[in-house]
Amino acid sequence: MWALTWPAVLLDRLAEVYVAADPALRERMARAVEALNARLRADPLVVGESRERGFRIAFPAGLAVMFHVDPVARTVRVSDVRPYGR
Repeated sequence: MWALTWPAVLLDRLAEVYVAADPALRERMARAVEALNARLRADPLVVGESRERGFRIAFPAGLAVMFHVDPVARTVRVSDVRPYGR
């Protein structure tokens, strides 16, 4: 199991994106973020696409979520979230 952290400012941004979305997208987003969190806690190194210096990006339902993986500490920290593909 990996420790997952969403900084408060990014949870606020996620909430803003969620509220601005139409009801159907909100439902998909909620399920997708829940599934993403579970996958990041289980094995973040297979989630999304790799980027430089330990960063990765995933694209769950209308979102782009950037996160940093520290394999030594077994931690995952979300570093950015924004709307994507709308």
